[in-house]
Amino acid sequence: MGGSLTVHVLDQVTGEQLTPPDVMLYRIGVPGETRAESNEDGGFSFTDLSQGDYSLSVYDPQYAPLHKRFALMPKDSKVLELYLTPGGFLSGQILDEDGRPPERCWFTLLRSGERRGRSGYISDSGDHKVSADGKFCSPPLYPARYFLRVAGLLREPHAVDRTKAPPSIQQRYFDFIYPNAHDLAGAVGFDIATAEVIAGLQVRIPRPVLHTVRGKVIGDLPEQRARISVMFAREIGAIDPVGGAGGPALLADGSFEHTILRGRYSIEVCEFSPPEPDGRTRILRRFGKATIEVADADQNGFEIQISSADVV
Repeated sequence: MGGSLTVHVLDQVTGEQLTPPDVMLYRIGVPGETRAESNEDGGFSFTDLSQGDYSLSVYDPQYAPLHKRFALMPKDSKVLELYLTPGGFLSGQILDEDGRPPERCWFTLLRSGERRGRSGYISDSGDHKVSADGKFCSPPLYPARYFLRVAGLLREPHAVDRTKAPPSIQQRYFDFIYPNAHDLAGAVGFDIATAEVIAGLQVRIPRPVLHTVRGKVIGDLPEQRARISVMFAREIGAIDPVGGAGGPALLADGSFEHTILRGRYSIEVCEFSPPEPDGRTRILRRFGKATIEVADADQNGFEIQISSADVV
């Protein structure tokens, strides 16, 4: 017979016993999860558990999520009391300069924290989709100072000059930190207390200002360059990667051209595999990195020098 675990979940402020909808147990290193139902006394039980290291996760829509790791020895009968912190919330609406919600939009909350032994700004809970009318609400948050990053696509303008091509997706892309910063150093934070609700925030999307980077990769590159791209990843002062990365394919002479928002970027030259049946590709090799700061003008003549020692 294996070990057992009993969990009692309580409100950190009132001490009231809670019955959150999701109490899940994971054995570290073993795929899968076990979800528990509450007992007659309001606790949660797991039985017939093997010896090993475990992670317990507790989720409730009104409380900040809780994660706890512990070890279980053979035939252990462990009892845990866990206290959930009433969550704070940040909500509002995101609109463009014409008062319209964006076509597509996601928001990210960033705060001070630690990741893999490093201290700095981290993503609190990943990206969250904004509703079609531009309204958003955060997940339940621990007390802390949070920064709001917003990214997505603007709607096409109502009136389009028929003598010009309609704006491309790239021209409608926006990415900024509230209120209109390109780096956390210039952003405004929100101090969320336990159970505090900051509602009615009106976020206006500044019109994207795009600049073109024209450059060339020089050095020891393979002769076959059809699947080599120059990948741009925006750096906003966080230790977590925030947002996606993309970039142009390398031309035969090693040159490239890419249009981006202002800001600081890390650039990596990558060789990709041929597409899989589902269309996905993967990075085969990386050829070194560079950084670039794009302010108020196009960048011409940018060079990335690589050598065989850079290949990883």
